[in-house]
Amino acid sequence: MALVSFKVTNQKSVGLAEATSIPAVMVIAGPNGVGKSTLLYAIKNGAGTLSSPGTLVLYQGPHRVLRRTTVQRRWLGGGVKWLLDLLSGAGDVSGYEGLSFQNSSRTPDNVDEAGSTIKHTLGKVENRRQSILAKVVDRRKAENAQLDLTALPDIYEPLRTLTMHLLPHLSFSRIDFENEDNVRCLWKRSDAKGTMELDIDDLSSGKKSIAVLFLPLLEDQLRERLDLLESMAAPGEKAVAPVEDRVVLIDEPEQHLHPDLQAKILTYMRNVAHESKAQFVITTHSPTILDQAFDDELFALSPPSADPAENQLRRIATNADRLEALKQLTGSAYFLTTGRVVVCIEGQPETEKTDASDLSLLEMMYPRATAFTLVPTRGKGNVINTVKSLRDYVPEDTFRIRVRGLVDADQSDETVAGVETLPVCMIENLLLDAETIHEYVVSLGIVQFSDAASVATELKNIAAAMRESEISLRVRRKIRGFTIRIGGASLEEVKGEQASTLDRVQKLLPTDEQLKKDILEITEHVDRIIADGKSLDCFRGKIVLKEFYQRHISPKNVGYKHVCLELAKRVGKSGKAVARLDPVFDKLAG
Repeated sequence: MALVSFKVTNQKSVGLAEATSIPAVMVIAGPNGVGKSTLLYAIKNGAGTLSSPGTLVLYQGPHRVLRRTTVQRRWLGGGVKWLLDLLSGAGDVSGYEGLSFQNSSRTPDNVDEAGSTIKHTLGKVENRRQSILAKVVDRRKAENAQLDLTALPDIYEPLRTLTMHLLPHLSFSRIDFENEDNVRCLWKRSDAKGTMELDIDDLSSGKKSIAVLFLPLLEDQLRERLDLLESMAAPGEKAVAPVEDRVVLIDEPEQHLHPDLQAKILTYMRNVAHESKAQFVITTHSPTILDQAFDDELFALSPPSADPAENQLRRIATNADRLEALKQLTGSAYFLTTGRVVVCIEGQPETEKTDASDLSLLEMMYPRATAFTLVPTRGKGNVINTVKSLRDYVPEDTFRIRVRGLVDADQSDETVAGVETLPVCMIENLLLDAETIHEYVVSLGIVQFSDAASVATELKNIAAAMRESEISLRVRRKIRGFTIRIGGASLEEVKGEQASTLDRVQKLLPTDEQLKKDILEITEHVDRIIADGKSLDCFRGKIVLKEFYQRHISPKNVGYKHVCLELAKRVGKSGKAVARLDPVFDKLAG
C-alpha cells in the first residue's frame, strides 16, 4: 500500500492515533470533536510513512464549497492545471486566472473551494484537445493521408465511466465553447419528460460532489489519452508520464449525497484501488457508509484517555464474521463508533413502530439520554443477550466501548451486570403525571377535569380496573413457559414428541396447593400496590395511558402517537423525570 503507516501525536484532540497496517480503503468514524479532521490533515502534512517518495497525497477537507463559476475561454491558455495537482499542493487554491477565492487556504478549519475549479480544469482539457486535434488534421493534410476517426481516443471516456457507475441517470456529454465568455461542461439527463443537457453548475450538489471526489483520480487517464492524441500529431515527441501512487484523504465524503449514493461509494473506491495505484483514507459520520465497510476497513477514533500512551484509533473488528455479528446485534456498525456508552433498551426500531418508540419517548422526556447511544433491542431477553454478546465481541478493556442495558421493571428476577432497571413498569408510566396530562387536555379544550387531582383519580381508577389482568400477568410470569414445537419424520416420532412435550408441561405446572399459594401472594401484592397508591408506577403504563386516551382524547381526533410525544415533550421541559432517571443513568455511565 502507498500509505504504510501513520502516527499522529499531541495535535488538538488527538493525543495518540497510530496505525501500522493501512487497508486499501480505511474508514474512520468517531464522535464530533474527537480529532478525525485533525488526523487526516496531519497525514496530509507528513505524519504518514509512504511506500515511495513519489507518492502523491490528495486531501479533500471537511468544508467543501462548489460555487457557480463563469469561465472565459481566453483564460484557458497554457498548460492544464489539474485538480489532482491542486489537491496535492502546498495548501491553497490561488493562481486561477479569472477565478477569485476569498479564502484560498485549504485547511480543516477553512472553507475549501478547490472543487470550484473543475470547470476551469475541464475547460483547459478541452482547449488542449481541440488544439491537438487541429495539429493532427494539419499533419494528415500535409501527408495527404486519410484521417481515421475511429483511431482517435475518446479523451473523456474515464469521466463517462465514472458517471455510468455512480450517476447512471446522467451521461457526460461535452465541453461547450459556443459562448467563449461562458464555458459550459455539459451532462445529459434522460427521464420521462425527455433528454436535456445540463451544465455542471446546474447539477445538484450531490452530483457535483461526486465529480470533485473522483475526478482527480481520473485525470491521469485523461492525461494519458491527451498524450496519445498528441503522439498522433507529433510521433515520439510526447512521452506518457508514469502513474504515481496516490493516497486520497477525504473528510466526510457523504456530504450532499443521498444514502443510496453513499452506499455505492466504498464499492467504487475498492474498484479504483484495485485497478490503479490509489488508496483511500476517509472519515465519516454516515451510518450508511459505515455499514458498507468490510471487516478490515472500519476503525473508530475515541476521545483521549488519561494514559497518553493509549492509542485512540482501534479497528472495530478483525474478521468478517465478527463484524457481521456486531451489525446483527446492534442493527448497525454505526452504534459502535459514536464514542458514547452503548445502551441496549427494550422496544422496536423507530421504523418498525406505529406507536411512539421507547427511544423517542426517553430522549424527549429525559434529554440526558441523548448523551448515550440508545439501541432498541426488542424484548428484555434480547436486551440481556445482546449486552452479553457485545461484551464478548467488543471487550471494554480492549475497545473502550462500554456496553450497558436498560430494561423495564416488569417483575422479572433475571439480572445481569451492567443491565439496569427503570424505576417504573415501562417507559409510558413516566408519562402518567397528572399535572402534565391536565395541562395538555386543557390545551385541547377538554374541560371535564377541573384540576390535576381529578386526572390522577381517573388514572388510578383505570389502573384499579386492571387488577385481574395484572394478577393474571404475574401468575403467568411465575409459572413461566416455553415454546412448543412438535415434529417428526413418521407418525410414531410425532406422537413420541407430543407425549414428551405433555410430560414437560405437566412438570412445569406447580401443584394445586403451590398454585393456590402463589395466586394468593400475587393477589395480596397487587392489592397492596393499589392500596399504597403505586399502581401508576407498577401497572402497565401503556395500557393505562391508552385507556385514558380512548375515553377522553380520541374524540378530539388527535393520534395516540402524537399524544405520547407531546406528553414526553412536556415532561422533558418540566424536568419531572430527572430525579427518577438520574440514579439509573448514573449507573449506566459508570
